[in-house]
Amino acid sequence: MIAKGKHMGSGLLSWLTAATSLIVAAGLVLVLGVVLARKAASWKIRRDEGVLAYDDTTITFKRTPESAHPGTFVVHFPNGAAQVGDIVDSDGRRVTRTIIRQRGSLAGVRTVRWEGETHFSPDEMGVHSEITINGPLGPCPAWQFGPDGADTWSIHIHGIRADRHNAMRSVPVTSAEGHTSLVVSYRGDADTTAARGRAASLGTTEWADVDAAVKYAVAHGAERVFLFGWSMGASIALLVAERSAARDAVAGLVLISPASDWRGIIAHGAARRRLPATAGLLGHLMLSNRALSQLAGLTTPANFQELDWTIPGRLSIPTLVIHSPGDRTVPFSITKKFVEAGGDRVTLYTAPDADHSWEYNVDPDGFDAAIGSWLTTVA
Repeated sequence: MIAKGKHMGSGLLSWLTAATSLIVAAGLVLVLGVVLARKAASWKIRRDEGVLAYDDTTITFKRTPESAHPGTFVVHFPNGAAQVGDIVDSDGRRVTRTIIRQRGSLAGVRTVRWEGETHFSPDEMGVHSEITINGPLGPCPAWQFGPDGADTWSIHIHGIRADRHNAMRSVPVTSAEGHTSLVVSYRGDADTTAARGRAASLGTTEWADVDAAVKYAVAHGAERVFLFGWSMGASIALLVAERSAARDAVAGLVLISPASDWRGIIAHGAARRRLPATAGLLGHLMLSNRALSQLAGLTTPANFQELDWTIPGRLSIPTLVIHSPGDRTVPFSITKKFVEAGGDRVTLYTAPDADHSWEYNVDPDGFDAAIGSWLTTVA
């Protein structure tokens, strides 16, 4: 009897241990899913780079994939910013880059915020005015480059964790083509009061604010509108082209590092962080389920079927895609599926090696030439 009791007790202990391990593992996967969902939809993730030294002409950073990336970038610090360019020295620990120009003093600066923009101010892009577009939830500030009454307008749409400055890189080429440009804001970003800082719904609600910008352009003379979407801005542009009451005026899309399949992007993010595939699946569930999406900070759940343009036959208008195989956030394989699905409506410009949305930073001349050539063809 004693031996039998010991055997039963041992079996029960083993069962409890296994059950506890299973619960802990499930809880860990749940936490990872929440973290992944929040990372995918959050506005607040920043790139902070450590500064080791600086002088009048150079700045030395701790070596990271960002600080060692080729191209031209703007770094921000308290009360100032610097435009940094060529790498002049590097080793396994540090990277020294030229300072092309600077505003404010670097004295005492130990970290900077690394951004994809290449300029300090919209003034550098030409004469412009600050206007307000009335979106469904409230005012959305925009910069307008060029006059009312032009028959062709371009609308430049930034991505998540960015603002209007980030989308201005595509303004010079459209200005050269004679377009009037709107560089817009939308709910959730730093320029709007509506849903400021709340998690993005990956385009499924934000598109309505850009739709208001299309209607503004049409009301001010536009006969043709081109939508330039950067990253999540591409999702927004694609939804506007499908849903807008003014969609007949949308003549084409230019999509840079486009988020054309959010399921694939989130799965890639999980794999890149070496998380189990179940964490990626749970991330999808967290963002798409009405109740669970609130844990990720969304006001409206994301519909991943509506956010997948790698489905053949869905795209209906001429589209230029600018993307680099070096993108670590949106894998180039998703863009290849998008291009194949779009058939002869899609033109792909494969940019030199660049990380996410940094194609212009690495090769601005090639970027502008690809857009200029495509616009001429479409026209």
